[in-house]
Amino acid sequence: MDKKEFKYASEFAVLMYLDTYQLLQQTELELYGKYQTAFTENNPCNIYFILKRPKVSLDPNYCIKNKNNIELKYFIHEQDTKHDRKFRTKINTDEYEFYTEYPYNYFSLINKNNPDLNRHYKLAVIIDAIHEKSNTIEPLLDLEVLYIGQAFGEDGKRTAIDRLGSHSTLQMIYSEAMQRNPDSEIWILLASFCQKNISSMNGLISMPQENEKEDFTRWMNFNSGKNPFSDKQKINFTEAALIRTFLPKYNKEYKNTFPNPAHSSYSECYCLDLNSIVVEMDMTEARRWLFSENKPRKIDKDGLGIPYWQYGQFYFVTDEDRYKIFNHDYLGKNANE
Repeated sequence: MDKKEFKYASEFAVLMYLDTYQLLQQTELELYGKYQTAFTENNPCNIYFILKRPKVSLDPNYCIKNKNNIELKYFIHEQDTKHDRKFRTKINTDEYEFYTEYPYNYFSLINKNNPDLNRHYKLAVIIDAIHEKSNTIEPLLDLEVLYIGQAFGEDGKRTAIDRLGSHSTLQMIYSEAMQRNPDSEIWILLASFCQKNISSMNGLISMPQENEKEDFTRWMNFNSGKNPFSDKQKINFTEAALIRTFLPKYNKEYKNTFPNPAHSSYSECYCLDLNSIVVEMDMTEARRWLFSENKPRKIDKDGLGIPYWQYGQFYFVTDEDRYKIFNHDYLGKNANE
């Protein structure tokens, strides 16, 4: 059997990976935008996720004091069920009193002698911090992806923080969540994605001799160190790939049309003859899965694999004359046929 020929011996891909992120709720956006330092002009949050997870609330009647800590009970609401959990916070109980009020999602530790030393906490935030520090696994508090969007102004300076202040889809999701899922809360993940270029050249792959010069030129251009994409197009194809990965309930565009050579918003991918795009989300630090019906949690019975890590990969080429850069089974089966 003649050895299979491909158009080129080299192929190129782009990996967009989650670099900086912040979880918060809509009421916190304005204050966060004023004082945050995580996102900068060189690292803007142009991608955002609208998420859902169960509500949490404190048991106002449970507070056990020891000399150096206070133990509190909270509930994770799941429809008609309330799952109770407990946590402790270190504090001198001779000086502080516990206080909370309806709906019991915030609490305060009141200093008996000096109000300036009072401490105030948001329950969900302190739970997340405790789980992160203690490596606690709590599937009930994983984050369901409802919508993915982007923000990019004409000058490139508009960010998700700016847009979400008056976002019609966000308001609709909040309204529907209150009616249909009163046991849930809506959260926002502000995100910036970084780019990594990946190239592959396989000496076992046979290609037509007349393509060798073109293939070498492609290789040199892609590996020149210059960013081959405009910022706008990069955000466009990152958003599109994320939507295709999760297929969120409230997104309409890109759910069944990415990638598509007719779509001008990421046409540079085709002009540069890109093989594929991968989007990668690692939420290990936060101890929370991002998931949807289309992209469920990958919980291994043996505890193997990378926890809290999701990805999607999409090809701009077909099997007919190009090899797929991330498909090792394909290479092993066909490269020497």
